[in-house]
Amino acid sequence: MMRYILLFLLTIFCFDRVQAKQDVVPKAVDYPIAVYKGPTAKLDLSDPAARMFRTRLGEALKQPVEFAGEYVVGFWGCGAMCRSYSFVSKKTGQLLSVGFGGEENQEDVVFVKPNSRLLVTEEEVQDEDFKVTAVKVRFYEFKNKQFKLIKTLTKAPSE
Repeated sequence: MMRYILLFLLTIFCFDRVQAKQDVVPKAVDYPIAVYKGPTAKLDLSDPAARMFRTRLGEALKQPVEFAGEYVVGFWGCGAMCRSYSFVSKKTGQLLSVGFGGEENQEDVVFVKPNSRLLVTEEEVQDEDFKVTAVKVRFYEFKNKQFKLIKTLTKAPSE
């Protein structure tokens, strides 16, 4: 009988540890990166998207590093309730091939830090009457010029 009680307690303890790990919210300090301090490169116009949005991206390059050690965030509206986010390297002037927002992806970038590879987005979930029913919070790790989804949380909409 004691063996079963011990096994039960061990199972509860392990489940509690797994649950606690699932509740952990990623933190910027867990994804450190050194911040580029050199001169700002000119926008690389070999990319068609960079040519199309050269004014906005050029303005973004005038800002200090905002994300992942060398990137600035270019942001512009693309219609009602539509925003696009792109990332340009201050080191190379190159536009990342991936971004957020736009007509196909309604994620808004809500958190970046110059010395971290962690990026956080939020996306409103709507019902058929366009009422916001929830907000998806997504945490991405930026590595090798790619965003890897590491966690998604759902929260109630704020009024």
